[in-house]
Amino acid sequence: MKSQKFDPKNIEKLDRPERATWQGIEAFLQILRPRPGMSYADIGCGPGYFTLPVAQRIGPAGKVYAVDLQPEMLSELARRAAAGGLKNIETVRCEEHRIPLPDDAVEAACLANVYHELARPLDFLVEVRRILSPGGRLILIDWRPIETPMGPPLEVRIPGEAIVRALGQAGFARCQEHDIYPYHTLIEAG
Repeated sequence: MKSQKFDPKNIEKLDRPERATWQGIEAFLQILRPRPGMSYADIGCGPGYFTLPVAQRIGPAGKVYAVDLQPEMLSELARRAAAGGLKNIETVRCEEHRIPLPDDAVEAACLANVYHELARPLDFLVEVRRILSPGGRLILIDWRPIETPMGPPLEVRIPGEAIVRALGQAGFARCQEHDIYPYHTLIEAG
C-alpha cells in the first residue's frame, strides 16, 4: 500500500476549532504528563497543535524538538512559537526514515496522525525508539479504521492491534492503549 502524506496546502484543516472536541489537548497532556525541564520530540509536528502546549508546560528549562518532513510545517510552527514567546522549541527537518537527533535525546515523543502515512512504519518506529532515553515513552496517536467525518481514507488506516505488534517488533516492551478519543487510537509505549 502506498503511503499518502498530508498536503501542507491544507494546513488550516489541522487548526479547525472543532478538533478540540475530538482530539483535545488536555486529555493528551494527562497521558504525556509534561513537567518543567523535560525533553520532548513532536514527530510530524505540523504547525504545532501538540507542540506548543507542551513547550509552554515544560518551560524554558525544557527542550522541545519539533520534527517534520515538510519545511512549510516547520516554518509555520516557528512563526507561531516566536509569536507566543516560546524559545524552548528547535525545529528539525527529518527524512522519511531518519530523525536527525542523537541517541537517547528525549524523555518522551509524540507521533500523532502520522503512522498511517509511513512507507516503512517498522523502520520508523525503530528510529523513534533510538532517540528515546532509557525509560522514555512514545505517545502514538492515529486514526482508527472507522468511518469519520474527516481524516484520511479508510483504506490507509491501521488497526490498533497492528500498531501494538509493530511497536513490540521495534523494541517497545510496554504498550498501553488509552481510549480518550472517538476517532483515534492512542497508544503509550515504552
